Amino acid sequence: MTADHSPPQVTVRQATADDAATLVALLAEMDDTPARAATLDADGARKIMAAMATYPYFRAYLVFSDGIAVGTFSMLVFCSLTHEGTRQAVLDAVVISRASRGQGIGNVMLDHAVRIAGEAGCYKIALSSNLKRMDAHRFYENFGFTQHGISLAVPVPKSSG
Repeated sequence: MTADHSPPQVTVRQATADDAATLVALLAEMDDTPARAATLDADGARKIMAAMATYPYFRAYLVFSDGIAVGTFSMLVFCSLTHEGTRQAVLDAVVISRASRGQGIGNVMLDHAVRIAGEAGCYKIALSSNLKRMDAHRFYENFGFTQHGISLAVPVPKSSG
């Protein structure tokens, strides 16, 4: 008997509210957050997905390997006053389950994201990644992402009204 070494069948589809629990579980693997320590639950994820859907092009996606959900990403497509309003895309919440990393699934996932962005008329696709995620940085660079500027952030105080 020989082992089957064929690559996994990878598919990507837009996530729905019914996928909320799966998304929460995958996102917990981003930083190896134990399920009991995760602050987002399925109900919260459904509410956030409903808010995302109010934007014309802001969706969460699920990545499947041989029919099993193993990854997710969110993508926002938008235009701004720069580049004469040409659209651009931003990836967020990009994660492949730890057990599925190193199998080429992430490349298929990013190829799919790039294709979505291209079909939407984007001139670039960008992402931010926490400084501590060195393995993710190497993966993104190997895919073809290059450092473009610098990402800065400041916390915004909650409004009292």
